[in-house]
Amino acid sequence: MSIGQLRKIKRRHAVTRAADAQLASHLPELGLPCMNDGARMAFRAILDYETPFGNGSLRDFLMLAEARGFCAHPMDWIPAPDDAQYSPLYQPWVDWMSDNGVTEFHAGNRLTKDNWARWKPKARLAAFKRRMREDVQAAHDLLATVGTTQPATTRLALLNEINAFAAFSGNYPYQVPLLKHFLADRSAKIRAVAETKLRAMNGLETEAAHAAVLATQITASGGAVTYATPPAAHTQPFFKNFACTTFDLLAKALGLSPQQLARQSDLKALGSDFMLLVVLTGDVETRSIVASRLLEMGETDLASGLFDGVARPLWEQGLRATFKSHFWFSVAEFPGLEAGTLTPTRMRELACYEHWETSVTNELECGKLPVNGQYDPLRVLGLVVDKDAAQAIIDLAVALGMKETHPRLTMLKFNLAL
Repeated sequence: MSIGQLRKIKRRHAVTRAADAQLASHLPELGLPCMNDGARMAFRAILDYETPFGNGSLRDFLMLAEARGFCAHPMDWIPAPDDAQYSPLYQPWVDWMSDNGVTEFHAGNRLTKDNWARWKPKARLAAFKRRMREDVQAAHDLLATVGTTQPATTRLALLNEINAFAAFSGNYPYQVPLLKHFLADRSAKIRAVAETKLRAMNGLETEAAHAAVLATQITASGGAVTYATPPAAHTQPFFKNFACTTFDLLAKALGLSPQQLARQSDLKALGSDFMLLVVLTGDVETRSIVASRLLEMGETDLASGLFDGVARPLWEQGLRATFKSHFWFSVAEFPGLEAGTLTPTRMRELACYEHWETSVTNELECGKLPVNGQYDPLRVLGLVVDKDAAQAIIDLAVALGMKETHPRLTMLKFNLAL
């Protein structure tokens, strides 16, 4: 008996996919109810208006639905093989369809020892690379259990995928065990490639070694941590070292505790490479210290990851700081699963709120649209405000002369329908 099939639907910007009724009935449940009929209708309007992924991403609206406690209906939308931006919520659909022959295995699927033989070579390499990013131990286990049984051409292809993912030329320290796995390969050519990759690391095979290099370039004296000799403007000579170590190890190499490094670091001088270490540290106290300092400095373009798990008052301060960011869409990214909750009062604090009326009148009078969908203030408002605020914006836009059916209002209507 057929389990159904995928339908391709031509949209304004692209082709999206959806399940037919039979396939939809077989797909696993996702733990959230599907949107109601009204929200589904509004979501289909979003699909027609938005690009599926990339700038102006559909991902934002899927996140808003998830924040409100709903998932998409599979008869409206199914993730595409090349769409890496959908929420993990939809992973069961992606894997089920490939497991059951509806789709080929692709980079969106999880590569396991049980499905290894069902992939085409190129897609499997992409999936192995993804596995390596997400769970290096799982990737190592795959090499040990399945990889060793593969032909030499496959083993060499897997080895060549072990790199820094185009971030820089070379390898991350966490990939060293994967490279050393190939030192015992039965092929001399493969062993030689692995040895070459390891030699190219110039002895910097651990995160501590990279921290030690940074400690020769950064000074910690008199309660201040900064570069001994500042790099030339617009250069990042130590990017690779920062990318290959951790905040705690850098602190240790400088003879400081993580909290001391957080308090004493010259955030402007050390720049974005250093901030990446801060965002990635799992220590909430460290991130709280740096986040507080950035807020005191008046920064508004703040990485949302900096505020993961911090005390609620500090998180609120971070959110309010993004209200004045030049990057309006960061207000939508910061709340995560608390998207769509800003009241009419708080909405008026948003920088994009100050521009939405002008945006509407410029279109109505001059035909002038926002250059980029992500910078459409109506779009941003539709993603971040609560239902009362969304209705207020729609009412005011219509009062200004915008038709209720105008496509720029689809975002706000979707908010209302959820």
